Amino acid sequence: MLLIYQIKVGLCLIVFYLLWKLMLSRETFHRFNRVALLTIVVLALVLPWVKVTMDATAARSMVMLEELLITPAGAAQAQSAGWSLNWLTVAGVLYFIGVAASLLWMLHSRWSLHRLLKQGSKKSMPNGITLHVVPGDIAPFSYFKHIVINEQDYRDNPREILIHEQTHIGLRHSWDVLFIGLVTVFQWWNPAAWLIGRELKQVHEYEADEAVVNQGVDAKQYQLLLIRKSVGDQLFSMANNFNYQSLKKRIRMMTINKSSRWKTLRALAVVPVIALALLAFANPTTETADELVVVAYNEPEVPQDVYESVEQMPEFPGGEAEMMKFLAQNIQYPLNAARNNVEGRVVLQFVVEKDGRIGDVKIARSVDPELDAEALRVVKSMPNFIPGRQDGKPVAVWYTIPISFKLQGKPQKQEGE
Repeated sequence: MLLIYQIKVGLCLIVFYLLWKLMLSRETFHRFNRVALLTIVVLALVLPWVKVTMDATAARSMVMLEELLITPAGAAQAQSAGWSLNWLTVAGVLYFIGVAASLLWMLHSRWSLHRLLKQGSKKSMPNGITLHVVPGDIAPFSYFKHIVINEQDYRDNPREILIHEQTHIGLRHSWDVLFIGLVTVFQWWNPAAWLIGRELKQVHEYEADEAVVNQGVDAKQYQLLLIRKSVGDQLFSMANNFNYQSLKKRIRMMTINKSSRWKTLRALAVVPVIALALLAFANPTTETADELVVVAYNEPEVPQDVYESVEQMPEFPGGEAEMMKFLAQNIQYPLNAARNNVEGRVVLQFVVEKDGRIGDVKIARSVDPELDAEALRVVKSMPNFIPGRQDGKPVAVWYTIPISFKLQGKPQKQEGE
């Protein structure tokens, strides 16, 4: 489910950003910091997909729908679980509204930028770069192979500005901005995504400033130029602006001593964090919650007339909460299993037929013969589902239900047993 995946990505981004901010943000190895920021974003996008097989039951689910535990308190929990699905539905609607709004804003910024590129005069530069000299008080910026500069800056300070913007283009900073912009569209709710985007643009400016000074421009004169050009707003969020908000940081980075390269080893601190993320995402409870929401089982040999996933998935009458309530009220903990302290999670797979009947019920993950048998018995007694639909027509769909048997306390054996 996209919403659950984005929550996992968001949590990774928050942790990785805080770690980067603490360990590396004040150092002067700008190229390394740029790579580090891009890497933590890629890791956050990839880690939720990585599955590690392990036997663990203690970790908590990362989503609101928790796995049903067959305990004396299970029925009461199931009766109060009706809000979960509603909450998830509302959250999903709000999330996609935010995605749509963020995407529209991004497209508007791109459209405004292209309109500006059509104004003024154009001049060809080396390496396929086009220079746009435009009227008005526009702060210089670059966008892929385009540099925009206003007429006055072109007359007064062309060398420093052009070196700065050509550095942005040569280092392909626009691709970074586009990438982090797309990530932010889907992570619009996450402050860490916006902060990473801001930090990445700041590092871009550090790199470009360093290139200007390294090409013989007097550092003090260049800093005065930055101060003179510090008025005005950043008009185009998808571009690399010569005029950037954090001017004090830029000037400071040009004056402080260079950081020792040994400090890059601090990046290794992310390794245990990655390991913890993998353990969290490998947790069977987390996988169970995903299965309850998605209810599509990845069967390697699925008959052609049975779907794995459809536009409208099958649904228990009354929804998830009613299904959990039915299981809690009808499953009886096998006596021998309880006496022997046998616990575990049984995963059952079956087909919801076109008419809603349950068929081909089987154990996908076994725990104990008695627990397996009880889970099978109750699932086979479930009422007909609302069938799944594809292209508006009812179809047969694979469905998975995980059921956990858990004892709250060890039962006392009777005398003589």
